Amino acid sequence: MLKGVSQKVIEVVRTDNKYFEKAILFLRPNAPEEDKNKLKSHAWDYLGQIEYHPPARGKGRFWFDVMRLSLAALAGAAVTAVFFLL
Repeated sequence: MLKGVSQKVIEVVRTDNKYFEKAILFLRPNAPEEDKNKLKSHAWDYLGQIEYHPPARGKGRFWFDVMRLSLAALAGAAVTAVFFLL
């Protein structure tokens, strides 16, 4: 959570990534003062290390979702039946 203190922020708008449009990096309060070009270089180096692999949706995940939805429907039907029987 961010409180009402001033933070130094670097916003990278063109990330050259097919998943992310922009990245926002918050500088540490105890970070040494450096020029903008050096900070940009550090930001690009850090973002270059990040690899994002979205989770693959396979058959196992599909059946898990179907079972979860079925259990929710059964629970809803049970609650409705209890209210109508009382």
